[in-house]
Amino acid sequence: MDATIQEGRVGLGVIARDNEGFMLGRGCLKETMMNSAWAELMATEELIMAKSLNLKKVNFEFDNVSIVNKLNSNGRDLTFMAQCAKEICTKLKSFEATVITWAPKSYNRLADFICNFVLNKNCIWNFDVNDVNYPREIQEIFIQEAINEF
Repeated sequence: MDATIQEGRVGLGVIARDNEGFMLGRGCLKETMMNSAWAELMATEELIMAKSLNLKKVNFEFDNVSIVNKLNSNGRDLTFMAQCAKEICTKLKSFEATVITWAPKSYNRLADFICNFVLNKNCIWNFDVNDVNYPREIQEIFIQEAINEF
């Protein structure tokens, strides 16, 4: 998951991959003012995509360590943002298993691309890697990320 802020708008990008590398992506934008941590937390709203795919075990990766810590705090953090994170964690309990981890920004290039794409095109966007109509950059980033995993 990733979020990008640009001129009072937030682009949200989510990538879902299965254990065989099949990938789906979703991007949307919101007209709102917020900082990057709130924007990334807002990206967790896209866990709806994971639910719609009937996924049982999910791993969520964020490049914002503050969000990872808040989501993993189990209610021990009393800040307002942490309380919002606690509500998200309640929703995550509907999955059989959930792991929330930090990933370097370099591992999140595809979600970042989606964020910028929806901001620049002013659109909502869903795609899968079997769709021939997605931008060439996605294939290049997808291949590079697959290489980085090994």
